[in-house]
Amino acid sequence: MTPAKLLEGVKSRFKPLLVRELETQQALLRKALAAYQDRAGVMKVVKLGKEDVTDVTLPGDFLALIHVADSNGGLVYADPIGNTVDIDLMGRERFPLRMYYFANLRDTDHESYELPADAVGMIEDYLEALIAVQNTDRQRRVELSGKFDASNLPDESTLHQRVIDLEDKMAANRAIIPGATLVP
Repeated sequence: MTPAKLLEGVKSRFKPLLVRELETQQALLRKALAAYQDRAGVMKVVKLGKEDVTDVTLPGDFLALIHVADSNGGLVYADPIGNTVDIDLMGRERFPLRMYYFANLRDTDHESYELPADAVGMIEDYLEALIAVQNTDRQRRVELSGKFDASNLPDESTLHQRVIDLEDKMAANRAIIPGATLVP
C-alpha cells in the first residue's frame, strides 16, 4: 500500500471529515510516516554480489546505514559517502554481502512507494488519531456555534492521549537490528 492510498483509506473512516485541506492532510501523513520512521524504524536489506561492491549506489529510500555483513555474519567496513557506500574489503569476506539500512518513509514519493505491510496498520491508526484531533476540534466548534450539544464528542486530552499511546506502541515494536561479528 502506498502512503497516498493509506491516507485515502483513513479519510474514509471519518463521517464527517472536516479536515479537507490537502496541505493539512499531507502534513499529517508526513507526520505519521515520520513518527513511525523515528520510533519503530523500517529496516531494509540489499544483497550485494562481488560485482556490486565496486560502486554501491544508495537506495532511493536510504535514511541511515546500519552495517554491511558477509554471508557468515562478519562485519564488513562500510561508510556512506555522498550517494554511494564505500565498502572496504579485507579479502576474507564471504559473498554475498548484505547491506542493512533504515528506510526514509517520510520523504518518499507518496504515490508510488510501497510501505512495508507490517507497518501499514500502525501508521493508519496513528494518522487516524492525528486527524481525529483536528477533526473533532472543528466538529466541536461547529456544534457550539450552532448552539448544539457537543458533550458527545471526545475531549482534547483523550484524543492527545491516544496519540501518545500509539507513539509508545510504535516504540515498543522497534525494528530489530541483526548482529554482525568482528572477524580478526
